[in-house]
Amino acid sequence: MGCLNSDKNFQHWFGNIHLSGPCNRSCYFCIGQHMMDLDPFNNLDKFPLKNLDQFLIECNEKNIYEINITGSNTDPLLYKYTEQLRYKLDERIPGLIMGVRTNGAAYSKYDLLKYYNKGSITICSTEPDIYLKMMGKGIMPDIEKFLGATYHFSELKVNIVLGPENFSNGDVLNTIQILSTYGIKKFNLREPYGQPHVGDPIAYFGGRKIKEIYGMPTYEVCGSEVVYWDVHYVEVESINLYANGNISYDYPITRGHSENGKVLSQDKFEYGRHNEQWIKI
Repeated sequence: MGCLNSDKNFQHWFGNIHLSGPCNRSCYFCIGQHMMDLDPFNNLDKFPLKNLDQFLIECNEKNIYEINITGSNTDPLLYKYTEQLRYKLDERIPGLIMGVRTNGAAYSKYDLLKYYNKGSITICSTEPDIYLKMMGKGIMPDIEKFLGATYHFSELKVNIVLGPENFSNGDVLNTIQILSTYGIKKFNLREPYGQPHVGDPIAYFGGRKIKEIYGMPTYEVCGSEVVYWDVHYVEVESINLYANGNISYDYPITRGHSENGKVLSQDKFEYGRHNEQWIKI
């Protein structure tokens, strides 16, 4: 299920561990600003994570063996106990596939990628000015260095969060074209939660849908598989563990992270940042 089409009847495909703490980027679209009950929590130096054992019990009950390490307001490569977490998950989850969802900015932490089986990296644009506007600081990661550290991954995707900065000017297509020359074969174009609706850029530019993945239109662009991933309507469920120890059993994390959580449609939001978060590092 997505954020707005929840009927709790879609299949659970994966579990997510959402870390919390300071971040090395400052994306205006960060979903963490809509989960501010987590902002006081910093578990980047905590092990075991709060309520981890119960989360793993729930994953086993749903026959989930893929667990993704991500961040509600931070980047998982900043977590200090990746090795210990990997060993713990291996002990408890038969056939574990551990994935990472990173911005790739922490070069000094690339050695931690050896503990993961698959993953994704967020690159909103290969154009420096657009990257800076969307990611808040820094430059695009060294893609060759990242690929060298993830050569063993069974699957690598690039996440491109959509916004007015990279949509109608065709920058999304330019980013796909450039990154596909490095051998990247999978892209997710992500409709952001908490921002005005952007839309499907491949359809906008006349692309032909070849199939659907989790109910999402999928295209072939520059020899790569490109999915328009609308978080509001994707047909998938997940089990989620948050830094406060909460566990939720469906996809909408802005609702599941806290008893105060809620989900709003995109027409309720204006463009840009809505809440200040952790001091960035």
